[in-house]
Amino acid sequence: MPAPMRRCRAGLKASGVPSGRRLEAGRTGRDAAGESPILRRPTRAQLGAVYRALLQLHGHQQWWPTALEDGPGARLEICFGAILTQNTSWKGAAAALENLHAADALDAEAILGLPTDVLADLVRPSGHFNVKARKLQEFCTEVVEGYGDIDELLDAEPEELRERLLAIWGIGPESADAITLYAARQPTFVVDAYSYRLFERLDLPPGPRKYDVYREFFLEKIGPDVEQLNEWHALIVRHGQQICRRSNPRCEECPLLRRCPFGQNELGLRTGKPAAS
Repeated sequence: MPAPMRRCRAGLKASGVPSGRRLEAGRTGRDAAGESPILRRPTRAQLGAVYRALLQLHGHQQWWPTALEDGPGARLEICFGAILTQNTSWKGAAAALENLHAADALDAEAILGLPTDVLADLVRPSGHFNVKARKLQEFCTEVVEGYGDIDELLDAEPEELRERLLAIWGIGPESADAITLYAARQPTFVVDAYSYRLFERLDLPPGPRKYDVYREFFLEKIGPDVEQLNEWHALIVRHGQQICRRSNPRCEECPLLRRCPFGQNELGLRTGKPAAS
């Protein structure tokens, strides 16, 4: 495959997109319905301490670092990846992308030229393949008929771009923000179960477990720094996969343990009631 595509796919693979339980934060010690009181919102100093600890432990993640330089093909593949990873593992999404590559169907016109059942069979490894085939076709229809090419679609200020994407059938907030941040390289914050899990376990949620509450808070605190927004999301995901896991968290290895009531409860280091299920 062309070098830009290899780099793009490597960046996608490095992201380690979570499994089909990505919408479940797991036990955090807080009420998922948002009824637990929010005693305080994280300060910039607290966020900075969390960021530095994660960066020191995991290092720079470098997700899709050259998307703009790699050209429209790479950007379109990132968009396809954001759709195919919905509610599935990256392994399945990557297999679906490989099938599309083998079928020479990694551009919008090629996707629209395939019968829906053929496209569905190509993306079968990603799960929910009939729905995802339609989502890819709806997205590509908007690219071709609405804008002419992927760069025209992505050529907008971040909030306008996000609204464009959310207006496409099958694109939800997480996919829209992933495309905005990683394909368009525009500032936004991608919220997922790992975000809820980490900050609720640290007892530092910015508010109830709602997508826009988290997104708007982090954008306000971090600012429009695309590289840092990229790194923040990547570090949260990496930490959630390797240390702050949904089940059997490795709290004893976490550099945030001294700041984490959940982890201290898990290890019996705090007196009082254990973390709620």
